[in-house]
Amino acid sequence: MAHTYHTRELAKTYEGQGYYRDALDIYSRLDQKLQGTDSDVQAACRRLETRLAETEYRNRETRLTGLFEKWFTLLWTVHHLTTLNHLMSQTGSRK
Repeated sequence: MAHTYHTRELAKTYEGQGYYRDALDIYSRLDQKLQGTDSDVQAACRRLETRLAETEYRNRETRLTGLFEKWFTLLWTVHHLTTLNHLMSQTGSRK
């Protein structure tokens, strides 16, 4: 999101709504503007960096879980098709 105003209030609002990246961007700009003199802004930056890292880890874990489920389904399907193909070949050879 393009930020016209870089205020604590806007950053807090974004954070409260779950827009952590946008909130971190604003807090980072505030930290630069204040030259690292505001401990609350620095704490907010650390808090949001941690939250973003955790969110990224959960997203990665969710994607891997989905991929594993798809892989397992395909493996199961191949097994059943192989078994079916084997049974059909045995049935066809008896005629």
